[in-house]
Amino acid sequence: MRRVVWLLPFLAAMAFGCGESTVVDSDGGDDADAAVTPTCGERGTDCCDGDLCEAGLSCEGGTCIDPTSCGFVGEPCCEDGDECTGTAVCNASGVCEPGTPACGDEGDPCCDGDTCTGDLVCTAGGTCETETPDCGTVGLSCCDGDVCSSGICVDGTCEPEPTCGTVGNECCDGGLCDTGVCSGGNCIACGAGGQTCCAGDVCDSGNTCDGDTCVSCGGAGEACCDRGTCDGGGCCVGGDCVADGDDCVPGTTCGSGSCGGCGGPGEPCCPGNTCTAGGVTCGAGGSCVACGGAGQPCCGGDSCDGGLGCGPAGVCAACGGAGEVCCAGDSCDAGFACGGGDVCVTCGGPGEACCAGDTCTDGCCDPSTDACVATGSDCGFGACGASGSCEVCGFAGEACCPGDTCEGGGCCDGSTCVASGYAVSTSGEVCSNGMVSACGGDGQPCCGDQTCNAGGCCINGTCAGAGEECFSAGGPGGGTFTCMDSECATAGGTDCGTIGDGCCNSPFGRFCTEAGSICTGGFGGGNCLACGDPGEACCEGQACNGGGCCVDGECVGETDSCGAGEGSCVAGACQDGACGRVGGPCCGSGIGCSAPFAVCGGGVCVSCGGLGESCCGGNECALPYVCQFGGGGGTCVEPSP
Repeated sequence: MRRVVWLLPFLAAMAFGCGESTVVDSDGGDDADAAVTPTCGERGTDCCDGDLCEAGLSCEGGTCIDPTSCGFVGEPCCEDGDECTGTAVCNASGVCEPGTPACGDEGDPCCDGDTCTGDLVCTAGGTCETETPDCGTVGLSCCDGDVCSSGICVDGTCEPEPTCGTVGNECCDGGLCDTGVCSGGNCIACGAGGQTCCAGDVCDSGNTCDGDTCVSCGGAGEACCDRGTCDGGGCCVGGDCVADGDDCVPGTTCGSGSCGGCGGPGEPCCPGNTCTAGGVTCGAGGSCVACGGAGQPCCGGDSCDGGLGCGPAGVCAACGGAGEVCCAGDSCDAGFACGGGDVCVTCGGPGEACCAGDTCTDGCCDPSTDACVATGSDCGFGACGASGSCEVCGFAGEACCPGDTCEGGGCCDGSTCVASGYAVSTSGEVCSNGMVSACGGDGQPCCGDQTCNAGGCCINGTCAGAGEECFSAGGPGGGTFTCMDSECATAGGTDCGTIGDGCCNSPFGRFCTEAGSICTGGFGGGNCLACGDPGEACCEGQACNGGGCCVDGECVGETDSCGAGEGSCVAGACQDGACGRVGGPCCGSGIGCSAPFAVCGGGVCVSCGGLGESCCGGNECALPYVCQFGGGGGTCVEPSP
């Protein structure tokens, strides 16, 4: 049988220290190979027999501690940075307890003596810290020549990632791009085959700018490269390359850029005062002379060497700066734009030319003048917004312009313009000729949807009360027409104006009197049809109810299809809202403009039907206006008294 013998610490003469144990064989002999392992009585371990510890220690809470020290299990945590010793950890009460201390994270001790998490390194002091790099981060040199782990490499130094000026980001002030070219306010890639030409009509090697696109050049049958050069001694004839040895100018063969003795450097010009070698042009003396350098004649296509532009006299000169000639492609240095006389002028501020990419440093670029205007000023089809773009405003269904103004006799209702003749949000009132007024009574403007009170009749935007005269007309079926139950009728029984009846043909035009109707058909006749709802005719000014679209004279409901290839109707615009509204492009498939009071002009939808504007649909105007025809077509004017 085995037994454990505990030896007390105060028996100093014993061979075994306090808290140690030894295993004794059942026959009483010691096992000389048995390990000696402390299990109690030492500092930081359990007390022996419940309350016994080594000399100088005391048993507190079952653990042997040094009451004058810190750091071991059961003792207060130290404050010298090593709060607890060994594997002990400091608990929330400030006492060391058994556990596994944190390691490996920033500020922690290194794990296993030298291991840290992630990119941290184990310092000489034994803690994990962020390694201080010597390259690759913002403010330091680029690693391996041009590599940065943060930022981008600029002239050998890592600089913060730009928020403008690089491909995929917005153009910087003045339309400047560090990479790519500014187009529509954003920097896009340029120079490679098939891409947009870079500033100055520049393309990558082996390409040339054809229109606005870089195309391959220099090979036989391809366009000539810059300054009329062709590969392998070829000749530039009529803007295209002819291979060395092939037929050149009629009756000659191309050889090292010369066509049978003409077109090369110092040779006579070929027929048509042309030269066929690269870098030469036909000079005043009839010989091919060097071109493209400063003070030299401009090469073909008014091209010059880099940094030079073709001046008014056909001579290459410094370009791009203030007062200098414009560089190729009408480009100028940042902060300047190509102005009158092909000279670079300051750009970007109100009253100045727009910078590259139609950008301004303050305000908006007005597309009608290519000049910058201040925020809030008239701009394009509306006003310059705080976003720096011209925002459509002032037209029916669009936001009111600054100062709560609307165009063409419309009214600002809340924040949206309503056309003259249409109801505003206040019950019993209507917009009429630029003013919000009471409606529906005798002599008052018609309410929205051409309604009048108590059986009255809407006569070209003005209500005639029941029993009042509508109009008088001569000829067959003429006479005095009186308003009766919202229609105009003669004593002889001739009536007009309601849905299903003929239009009223008065001396001041044709009209219908019933709410929600429109007069259709030719001059002098026509019928009153229901209008505005899906499947019905479009009302005056191509108006449809509930945000619908007018397509081929018929209303399409919002979210319904505008037809094959024209997408869905959204807020009066087809192609899911992309075409058909004032300021936007005209729709295809013969639709033109689908929103109310809009007509296609030059590929863009412009406002119609308002006071002073073109008549919609040939002869339609917002009430109370009438279409007056002149030499340039119909214009909406106020009716004669």
